[in-house]
Amino acid sequence: MAKQQRTVAVVSADGESLVNFRGPFIRYLVSQGNRVVCVSIEPPETMRDAIASLGAEYAQVAGSRVGIGIGDGLRMIAGYTRLFRSLRPDLCFLYMSKPTTFGSVAAALSRVGHYSVLVNGLENAFYRTGLKDFVVRLVMSAGYRFAAGRADCMFFQNHDDLTYFRTHHLLPRENALVVGGSGVDMTHYVRQPLPEGPVFLMVARILWSKGIREYLEAAAAVKKECPEAVIRLVGGFDHNDESLTQEEMEERFRDSGVEYCGHTDDVRPFLADCSVFVLPSYHEGMPRSVIEAMAVGRAIITTDVPGCRETVAEGQNGFLVPVKDGAALAEKMLLLARDASLRERMGEESHRICSEKFEVGKVNAAMYGAMLAAIDQ
Repeated sequence: MAKQQRTVAVVSADGESLVNFRGPFIRYLVSQGNRVVCVSIEPPETMRDAIASLGAEYAQVAGSRVGIGIGDGLRMIAGYTRLFRSLRPDLCFLYMSKPTTFGSVAAALSRVGHYSVLVNGLENAFYRTGLKDFVVRLVMSAGYRFAAGRADCMFFQNHDDLTYFRTHHLLPRENALVVGGSGVDMTHYVRQPLPEGPVFLMVARILWSKGIREYLEAAAAVKKECPEAVIRLVGGFDHNDESLTQEEMEERFRDSGVEYCGHTDDVRPFLADCSVFVLPSYHEGMPRSVIEAMAVGRAIITTDVPGCRETVAEGQNGFLVPVKDGAALAEKMLLLARDASLRERMGEESHRICSEKFEVGKVNAAMYGAMLAAIDQ
């Protein structure tokens, strides 16, 4: 029996994320016989070819990725409404805060019958104090509550975010499902043999909230006790109020013993050349870099915070350390630096857990299956 063709709109506020994080899901939707239209804020000439390589089409709704300006919000609602009325999608898949908030309003105005939302991690305003963050949190909470009240499915990347939504009454309906992040393609990130010595790797944007400060502190302590350890950082700079400048980074890295490797479009060579993956982040939706390292078969050290704790079975495939605790991080790094057999065992367990929980085909099938089930009800 031929698969029914539906028009599916996948709506984001970051075109790079559509390709790099949702690319496998978009391909999966196309493989199921759907017409897929990807939506973001970038001009068509910068996105069309990359989206076409996924088998999909591209449409722009102008706006900004950050900020909560009323004017910008109204313009984005109007843009989404015009697009939805033109496309007449059978279902929409919304993720990131602005597409979720403004896209769900537009879906109601344009009478889109079915849409689902992916909460890919709570924004910084949900973790910080201060008047500005309080206001942002109020606005975003209202948007999430509106979206959740009308969505077919609310997908979450970790159980902590789902618990937050429930305890803060942001889920008017029982329509939630936790999925394994965006998943990882285990035919692309394949298991690799470990290097002989202790090689630590962190892959992250150069932001304080990724745990850069704690990684540098721990690295200095590890190098003092275990000078043969190699400690690397891969990642680019970001336009963000938490981002380090090039000058700050060079000054702080000087005495840490960390090798800064810059930005890369392909982390696989670095993963193959490491034996332990470290991410001391303050919060995540689901740390993509960690599950990629798990697919390759690496022991994990990360923080006991939302998102990150979903990836580690304590003492089995790695360790969870308290957030903002460089000394605790150094202790676990030293433990793994001194025990090659432990690195090997934990790497094997990481690969097994990844295959069970985070393999991209399983994640995509679970989300699409839930979306179709909601339509058929």
